[in-house]
Amino acid sequence: MARARYRGVMVTGTDTEVGKTVVAAGLARFLRRQGLDVGVMKPVASGAEESAAGARESADVAALMKAACSSDPVEWVNPYCFTAPVAPALAAELEGVSVDMERISHCYGRLCSRHDLTVVEGAGGALTPVVGTLSVADLAQRLRIPALIVSRAGLGTINHTVMTFECLRSRGVECLGFFLNRFPPSPDLAERTNADRIAAITNAVHLGSIPELADPLGSGFAEHFLRSSEGESLRRVLLRAEPEANTRLQAPGQPGEKGRRSREAAKS
Repeated sequence: MARARYRGVMVTGTDTEVGKTVVAAGLARFLRRQGLDVGVMKPVASGAEESAAGARESADVAALMKAACSSDPVEWVNPYCFTAPVAPALAAELEGVSVDMERISHCYGRLCSRHDLTVVEGAGGALTPVVGTLSVADLAQRLRIPALIVSRAGLGTINHTVMTFECLRSRGVECLGFFLNRFPPSPDLAERTNADRIAAITNAVHLGSIPELADPLGSGFAEHFLRSSEGESLRRVLLRAEPEANTRLQAPGQPGEKGRRSREAAKS
C-alpha cells in the first residue's frame, strides 16, 4: 500500500491549451488506482459557460471532478469562475471581482482535510497572473505544494519547459517532473529527443509522453494516459511505500484512509 508524499500537487504548463486538464485528470485516475482518496481543485477558471439558469460551468472543472469521482462542493473545487476567456486576473477585473488568496487557501485546506492528496490545476502558464501581479507559480508557493509541468511535444519545447522550470525554482517551488502532451504517432527528430534534452538540462523526471487524441477527455482517455505515462516514475515522485506492519488491504480506486476518517467532519 502507498501513501502520498504531499498534501497536494500543482499541474502547471508552458502555455495555455497545452493539456493541463488532461494530465491533471489522468493523475487523479492514476492515484485512485493506487488506492488513494483524491481531491481535485481548479482555484480560478476562466472561459466558463453560463447556463440558462445563470450558473457558471467550467468544462475543466467538470472533467477534473469526473476523473476523481469527486462529490466535494464545487465552490471548494473552483472558488472563482469567470466567463471571459482571458487570464484570470483580467477576467476578475472585467467582472469587478477581487480574487482572495486566503479564500483559495481555505478551500484548498478543506479539500486536504478530506483527501489523501489534492491535484490542483493552474490556469494558463506558470506566470499567468491570478490576481494582480501574483501568478500561478506564486499560488503554488503560497499553498506550499510542488509542481508538475505539462509541455508541448514539438520544436521549441526545450526552451519553454526549461524557462518554466527555472521560474518555479526561483520561487522555491519544487518541480517533480514534466509531461510532453499531444505526442504524435510518428515523431520527428525534435519530438523524439526533446524529453532527454530537457531532463539533462533540468534534472527533472520525464513522467510520460501523452499521445494526441481526437477527444482527449472522452471515453478511454484514462487508459491512454496510464499506458503513456511512466508509472514507476510517477509512483516514485508522488508516493511513498507504507511500512508493511501498518499496511491494510484496500481495493484499488477506493477512498483512502484519510478521506474515510475526515469525510463526516468535513461535511460540517
